[in-house]
Amino acid sequence: MNLGKKERLEVAKKATSFRLMHKFTHNYILISGNVESTVAAQKAMMELSMSMPDEETVRRVLSVNDRGTACRRAVEEAWKTVKEGYPEKVSWRRKSTRAALMWEHSVNNVVDALDGDKGVHVVSHHDTISFVFDETVFLRFKKASIDLQTNNYPTLLALFFHQHEEDLFGYEGLHRVEIAHVLNRFETDLDWVGVVARQKRQVLWHFELDSGGAAIERLPLPLPLPMPISPAGERVLRPTKPVVEETREDEKE
Repeated sequence: MNLGKKERLEVAKKATSFRLMHKFTHNYILISGNVESTVAAQKAMMELSMSMPDEETVRRVLSVNDRGTACRRAVEEAWKTVKEGYPEKVSWRRKSTRAALMWEHSVNNVVDALDGDKGVHVVSHHDTISFVFDETVFLRFKKASIDLQTNNYPTLLALFFHQHEEDLFGYEGLHRVEIAHVLNRFETDLDWVGVVARQKRQVLWHFELDSGGAAIERLPLPLPLPMPISPAGERVLRPTKPVVEETREDEKE
């Protein structure tokens, strides 16, 4: 079916920002630009929508056994350990040293806190640790900026975490999110600990984790914005086979 320019643009507005190829009836259909089939485009958009993390689902899963509170406390305790237990930190030459220690202590604290929770599985892969909750939510711990962006070295694994159409580590269909902590402008204390869902660099939604009854100070964090339309030159074809790539230490920031 040949579409006119107006119809192609209408479909492209809904799909081009994701710059992906979907295989439909054994043929690759290019979503942005020359769309070969409106049916294929609708199918691709439906599949992508189904793969996006859902806030209500993530909130529900983390509310079981106060998992969300346990995760926040794990980060807070990690910060206290790093802040008070490393007096030599003033001479550290790399900020990533502190970020790496925060990650190590946060992960260790969560593993200990949720040890008796049968619905939580600790997954080790490619020099990192992730957590699977009730075979539904897949999350990792990260340090984030005030606009909730994390500083990953751009390996394929780092990029694919926020590309929800991609199968990562064989856990296809899970809601992939991050538990992120944000420091104040002087990086002397924690300002925010919460859950962030992104599609590439776009924040889809976020919410702050409860600290267990304490008053929470809300930060002026960014609201989700409409997905931008990507230039046609950025369209790429990505393979569907699993990607195995060595990650770098910088990914722990």
